[in-house]
Amino acid sequence: MALNLDTRQRAMLEAMGITVWLPEPVEMLAAPSPVAAEPEPAQRAAEPSPVLRAEPAAPVQAPVQAPAPQVTVAPAPQPTPARPAPAPAPAPVLSSHTRGESHPFVQQPVAGPAGEPGLGWTLSPAQLVYPHAPQHAQQAAEQGGWLILLEPPANPALISPAQKPSADSAQTALQGDAARLLDNMLRALNLQQKPRIYSAALHRAPPDADLSHAQPLQPALEAVLRELRPDCVLVLGLASARAVLGRHDALGRLRAEPHRIAGVPTVVSYDPNYLLRAPQAKAGAWADLVQAQGFTKSV
Repeated sequence: MALNLDTRQRAMLEAMGITVWLPEPVEMLAAPSPVAAEPEPAQRAAEPSPVLRAEPAAPVQAPVQAPAPQVTVAPAPQPTPARPAPAPAPAPVLSSHTRGESHPFVQQPVAGPAGEPGLGWTLSPAQLVYPHAPQHAQQAAEQGGWLILLEPPANPALISPAQKPSADSAQTALQGDAARLLDNMLRALNLQQKPRIYSAALHRAPPDADLSHAQPLQPALEAVLRELRPDCVLVLGLASARAVLGRHDALGRLRAEPHRIAGVPTVVSYDPNYLLRAPQAKAGAWADLVQAQGFTKSV
């Protein structure tokens, strides 16, 4: 079959790099078209060989390779110098009061010269708060009344004779404004007319004292309670309450909980010296005294 291609088609095939090996028509040889004119020698040399310019029908593209991931080598960890192991935390301490059934919780140890809160404390003899109150032989032999426990300041300030309590005022280990405040609070409950209101001072050992042979406070206090047989014990101040109860709790918790010492109901309240610095606590102190009065059978 003859392939009839005109000059334009042959030029297009030639431009595409396809060589047609057929003889040209006679009319084209006789009168060559200027489009199909033979290229110049320099132009022929610049064109690539027809065999080299032939391209496949479906060119295959080489797969594109992803760049290799860069691996960063971390420096070797430096050896950490060995540290001494921390000291183990001290085990919780159960005080003598918390071993009972009424306070089953565990107390936390506190720093101090003694292991037990009552160790290193001494109790002074009990005295009548109002010695000029009406006394009756029969009433003196009966049980009832109060025992007020408080801690006097270690270094009391010097007071003038006018600041000293009068003979009919409350006779306690407190002095000055603190003694006057306690007297007013007791008189508000009409306790100045009662014969069985006692007070005893608590004294703590100095920080540098040798407590190796010291006796705990609780046995001595229980002996006083068996002798006086009061209806209620009123403990004033945080340090006094911790020593008496053998506890390490805060004052707010000690005030909120009911206590008993040798079977006697015990109420914890604020130290009068503290009330002078914090007047907003006087309402709570008054509520504590009213609570203590509720335990009183006869005074």
